[in-house]
Amino acid sequence: MTKSARIAAASIVAALAIGVAAPVASAAQTASPVVSVASHSPSGAVTTAGQFGGSAQAPAASPADVAAVQEAAANGKGKAFMELLKRTGGLFSKAVSKAKEGRAAFNNWMGDQHWSVKSAWWLLSGGTQTWVFEQLLNWIG
Repeated sequence: MTKSARIAAASIVAALAIGVAAPVASAAQTASPVVSVASHSPSGAVTTAGQFGGSAQAPAASPADVAAVQEAAANGKGKAFMELLKRTGGLFSKAVSKAKEGRAAFNNWMGDQHWSVKSAWWLLSGGTQTWVFEQLLNWIG
């Protein structure tokens, strides 16, 4: 298999992984379970808003829960991109050395890569790109 075919195959795998992870994360973020809210009236009676049609609905997920889902999705897409770098002969070690030179050097270097690697990189969100950069920066090897 030629080098360009390996790169194309690896980028397709990464794009599929990123494409599958994004809708799952999106669905997890938009699903908002509803809880029942009880209130006390001045007479002491407890009234409850219905779970599905009441006016006092609130999402059960806290902001910390949403952040955890987003972080898990970022790590999944980031890990898929790291695997792409590892599978494209020598690209991973070059990425690590460029990351250690700084973010600007890494971004310039990434802009000069093959279209398949570059497009997989730009498909990642800013948070996931930061996660990948930090992982490369902290890589010891």
